[in-house]
Amino acid sequence: NRLGGIALASAYTCIKAISKKKEALIAQNESKFISGATEKGLTEKQAREMWEMILKFAGYGFNKSHSTAYALLAYQTAYLKAHYPVEFMAALLSGDIPGRNFKRKDSLVEHMEDCERMGIEVVHPDVNTSEVDFSVGEGKIYFGLSAVKGCGGSAGESIAAARHKDGPFLSIYDFCERVEASECNRATVETLIKAGAFDSLGARRAQLMAVVEKAIHAGAAAHADRRSGQMNLFGEDSASEQATQTAANLPDIDEFPKNTKLAMEKEVLGMYISAHPLEEYQAQLSTFCSHETSQLKDVKDRQEVIVGGMISAIKLANTKNPKPGAPSRYANFDLEDVQGAARCICWPDGYETLGHLIQPESVVIMRATVDKRGGSDDYNLLANEIIPIQEAETRFTAGLRIHVDEQRHSPELIPHLHEVLRGYPGNMDVMLSLRLTSGDLVQLKSRRHKVSITPELRGRLDDLLGEESHRLMIAPPKPKQHSGGGRRSRSE
Repeated sequence: NRLGGIALASAYTCIKAISKKKEALIAQNESKFISGATEKGLTEKQAREMWEMILKFAGYGFNKSHSTAYALLAYQTAYLKAHYPVEFMAALLSGDIPGRNFKRKDSLVEHMEDCERMGIEVVHPDVNTSEVDFSVGEGKIYFGLSAVKGCGGSAGESIAAARHKDGPFLSIYDFCERVEASECNRATVETLIKAGAFDSLGARRAQLMAVVEKAIHAGAAAHADRRSGQMNLFGEDSASEQATQTAANLPDIDEFPKNTKLAMEKEVLGMYISAHPLEEYQAQLSTFCSHETSQLKDVKDRQEVIVGGMISAIKLANTKNPKPGAPSRYANFDLEDVQGAARCICWPDGYETLGHLIQPESVVIMRATVDKRGGSDDYNLLANEIIPIQEAETRFTAGLRIHVDEQRHSPELIPHLHEVLRGYPGNMDVMLSLRLTSGDLVQLKSRRHKVSITPELRGRLDDLLGEESHRLMIAPPKPKQHSGGGRRSRSE
């Protein structure tokens, strides 16, 4: 401004143009600066050298004051995280609430995982303990009501205010009588049930869902009575008798199936809280898969991977202008594992043979090609092969390894072992790992037996030799190094 005679507003515009590499604006201001600087007494050479210095600094430099402010902020942040980790993470989680994406693994879910790694307990949503935002108490973080889908703003505020005013909620009827329906409507109450926020009241979620409408109507009647000043003969609100109903007074309805409960949690929280639907399959997924979804962003374009998880968010569509007689139906779907989810596509040629395997909540192993459009980190997985998890063990099992310990197992067991194996003939190899009393391990391949590995056989081996007495010999699938598979159908 002073040296080049450029107006202050134009000087700021010039600096921004340099940092954004806007060549036209840079060239326009260069001539103004050199002209102004020569008028101030610099030679043209000096003016051009000065301009080059400005270009370099504006593109990559920081003022000391700017750097100092960043350093101070970094120090304060690190100090708070080190010395007040629970409070720090609660504040971080509260800051993640606006703009939540419940269909993807958002920053709030990632920070919840950070809490687990740090050993910080996050108490599940609860109408009797949760505040509007994430809060801290007794060394724990309490889940914020406004982080539940549909409970932001006035809904969470009205729930917390009612509890602070008159104490903990006693039942879903008590909740509906004390929280205004205009602030917390039926959809919000159902969302809270799905999130498990009423679990501490002792009722099953299916029971609560069955009485939502009745509780809402009872609550509306109680609010109307209070507004009109109507009381019953005992001086209480005319609808308040239902407010004290306990779980024992609710309809005796079986709880939702586990997968249904988990799907509800994922819908309204963006994560699972009571369990994970893939927990029972985790050992198999770890054995058979080459990558987890969190690792796919680092995989090269067109590389084949083997991933596993649960299918969800299925959308079927048809390609535009297919050739006569050519298939046109294809599927988009998510494949969820414990780390997140990947968007997948099964194009028409593949959908003809794989479409029947693409079912909601199916757990599968999938051979797929990573498709990164435009060289970005965004990707889709193009399905080449889908294998139900129930078939994976059989598909990729090479044989059965049986462990016998000379100290634990008597020689008399061996004839019984032969008898068990003879009862399940098949084509799988049997290996015997014999641990001798000397500590030596002898490996023997059976020439007499080839078996069919069934749950019944495995159960009988456990009964005879004890649990953990055998292992499957797994030959996990290997992805191809380079793949042209999974490409879009020519009929599209």
